[in-house]
Amino acid sequence: MVHQKPADSPASHSSAKAKWVLGLAAASAVALSVFYAANWSALTHLQRAAHARLLAEKAPWTSLPQVSPWFVKALIATEDRTFYTNWGISFQGTARAAWVDVQTGRFTQGGSTITQQLIRNLMLSPVKTIPRKVTGVLLSLMASDLYSKKRILTLYVNEVYLGDHTYGIGQASEHYFGIPARQLTLPEASLLAGLPQAPSLYDPLVHFRLAKERQQEVLNSMVQDHMLSPSQAKAAYRATLPLKHGQSA
Repeated sequence: MVHQKPADSPASHSSAKAKWVLGLAAASAVALSVFYAANWSALTHLQRAAHARLLAEKAPWTSLPQVSPWFVKALIATEDRTFYTNWGISFQGTARAAWVDVQTGRFTQGGSTITQQLIRNLMLSPVKTIPRKVTGVLLSLMASDLYSKKRILTLYVNEVYLGDHTYGIGQASEHYFGIPARQLTLPEASLLAGLPQAPSLYDPLVHFRLAKERQQEVLNSMVQDHMLSPSQAKAAYRATLPLKHGQSA
């Protein structure tokens, strides 16, 4: 007589699956704990890192009340329109960037929020890799929980590179227009807010036409976010830009 091996019961399959899921969850929890511990100290010293960069570049520290509201609005409309409501990352932006990267086979899209840019600039390597992107996402989530939006924005406007060897809005406003950051007008602020995406390409002292095209994009974003009327945007675009060095128009 041939004895058949009894089939596994549904209960045994469920038990095995549950153990596998629990094991994976436990491993993930351990990995996240290790990651958290390894990066916590650096994450809590972001302001120290930003101060060190400004000191090295001989740039001033600028508090948020010392920055023109036009620059803050233009920056958020251009770089991270969900800044005040997101968790440090944009799920939609990240998914869109990942899809384009897969399609092109290259890291062509950023999809980065202001928080992600801050983390990348102060804590990560500029080399674009998948591990670096994953690390940036996790650190941005942690930073969003650790810091207020006001603090993150303050750090960002002080460490962001704005072209022509200028770091932070305080140094950039003096360099390009010869005025403190609080005095930036809408035309001036919208020009500078377009620089973080490609500071060398949009440098108004070198590529004035491209800088103006980028300014138009910034102003259009502000109109889309109901920060400006179309007529205000048109007037700002046509206004004279009193650049301290080089071309004015």
